[in-house]
Amino acid sequence: MTKVLVITNKNDVTSDFIVKKLKDRKIDFYRFNTEEISKSCFVSLDFQLNRFLLNDTILQKEYNLKEFTSIYFRRPEIPAFGFENLSDGEYSFIRNEYLYTFEGIYKILKDAYWVSPVCAIREAENKIYQLDIAPSIGLKIPNSIITNSFYNALDFYDRNNASCIIKPIKSGLIEDKSKSKVVFTNHLKNRPNSKEQIESVPNYFQSLIMKKYDVRVIVVGKKVFATLIHSQNDIETQVDWRRGENILQHTKFELPDDIKEKCIELLRALNLRFGAMDFILSTNDELVFLEVNPNGQWAWIEKQTGYEISNEIVNLLEYENF
Repeated sequence: MTKVLVITNKNDVTSDFIVKKLKDRKIDFYRFNTEEISKSCFVSLDFQLNRFLLNDTILQKEYNLKEFTSIYFRRPEIPAFGFENLSDGEYSFIRNEYLYTFEGIYKILKDAYWVSPVCAIREAENKIYQLDIAPSIGLKIPNSIITNSFYNALDFYDRNNASCIIKPIKSGLIEDKSKSKVVFTNHLKNRPNSKEQIESVPNYFQSLIMKKYDVRVIVVGKKVFATLIHSQNDIETQVDWRRGENILQHTKFELPDDIKEKCIELLRALNLRFGAMDFILSTNDELVFLEVNPNGQWAWIEKQTGYEISNEIVNLLEYENF
């Protein structure tokens, strides 16, 4: 019998969609909001008695980790521990105790069916790795360079006719204590002129591709859901569609069969069961691959288009573990 563990946090709206489907289909599940450890949820990993338990004091239920057949892994968070007078070293020590406990729980759950395996998610998140793999399966990518060589940056800029963008290598999120900021993809309007700035950190440059639309492709197992994002309708979102404050129009889009197959093949190569892929549909009607987020957001796509993404994820959780 299927028993699903959803690993996330209380504010994860995407997991809300999965939980609703699990309830609708009367599938046994537990939503493990990891920040509730030491508050309403307690873990006990007893190796003498071979008992690995989660105890939810609100639900007044105890869950045996070994009984879960499927795992939906989303956005775990460590608890906010507000002990006063902690040094930075003590704070780091406690944080690591939680993180390593979570890692141990994932290992205990290793025999379950994961959407997707944690190790695969972490490996696939590396955009350099993605750029290396995508062309090998036939996906077109922009001209790209990651460098902290000033002269190589200038050469790339010139080779691409002074038409380039610069973007973060990992995530654009900057989490300061007072206020978080986001670094978006930006059009590099001028030739780089600061040798010191370029050489101080790796820089990710790509050729600027003129586009009709951005395309978000959600792949769940072998199911592919493609959506046109009408990013060119707003000047703020023309380079990076996430930038504007206005809600952009989204429409369903039928990918060519060969691109569908390559998306599924990319997922397989990355050992993922889910992927949120970003493409550009260029003014030349070429689909150009940008990146894949192995644990990306999709709830807004389902809401705007009516795609049954959550249903397909639950299908994997229910049927693929047998």
